[in-house]
Amino acid sequence: MKFFGRAFSCLAVAASLQLAPAEAAPQRIVSLNLCSDIYLLMLAKPGTVKAVTFLARDDSLSPVTQKAEGIPAHAGDVEELVRMKPDLVLAHAYSSPLKLAFFEKLGVPIVKTEDPQSFEDIRRNIRLVAKAVGQEEKGEEAVRAFNTSLEKSTRREVSKKPRVIIYRPRGLAAGEDEPLIKELLSHTGFQNAAGERGAGFGAYMPLEDVLLAAPDYLIVASDALENNSQVRALFDHEALRRYQEIKGTARIAIPSSVWTCGTPFITEAAERLAALQVEGAAQ
Repeated sequence: MKFFGRAFSCLAVAASLQLAPAEAAPQRIVSLNLCSDIYLLMLAKPGTVKAVTFLARDDSLSPVTQKAEGIPAHAGDVEELVRMKPDLVLAHAYSSPLKLAFFEKLGVPIVKTEDPQSFEDIRRNIRLVAKAVGQEEKGEEAVRAFNTSLEKSTRREVSKKPRVIIYRPRGLAAGEDEPLIKELLSHTGFQNAAGERGAGFGAYMPLEDVLLAAPDYLIVASDALENNSQVRALFDHEALRRYQEIKGTARIAIPSSVWTCGTPFITEAAERLAALQVEGAAQ
């Protein structure tokens, strides 16, 4: 109700707002979502980003915390953002339509990144944001770097694909119906052991199912092991410890920030998985 209670105040600000003259490229950009924060901070010209979400500074979620330093962080207060007189709002497919409506009334351009389901979707998001912020060449450079990194990490032709379970915080496993994770595992030569057992999107996978799935590797968000969480409780369980000792299942920690939102930083996860293939072949 607080949001609606401030609506009249926002409209009052809007009534007096004078937008800056049109520029060749936007100079006062605000972002409404962590996912759009990441692409924006990757690509925008320094000094043109006027606000990002507070999550952009959280190193457990954001791979661009250093770029977010010195930029005002917000928690979604529309009135605060309107007062910044933005000339571009960067949002996400899941951003609040109610919030976006205020900027639409002002005639402020809005660009929304999509929730990527594939590597190609990531490339599209890069190009979308780069064009919106007037940095198309920088966007193409980012696409080339993304492609080069992927080329180095491809292991599609391995003869025997190791089986993995990818665990996120709160005990949720990556399921078979998550296209981006499916492409990542296929690209690096792995099979999703959770998916083989019918795990769907964001499936809870208890200890018993993990033991029955018999994975070769357990991939876990590193911050989930550092804090009290269901995943940490699972990994601390004596039964799982004994299973790992007997079967030789390796526990691999990868920062959550490289998985967040499906951005070019997913190549860091790909490189880590590809390295496991090399290590496994050497044993």
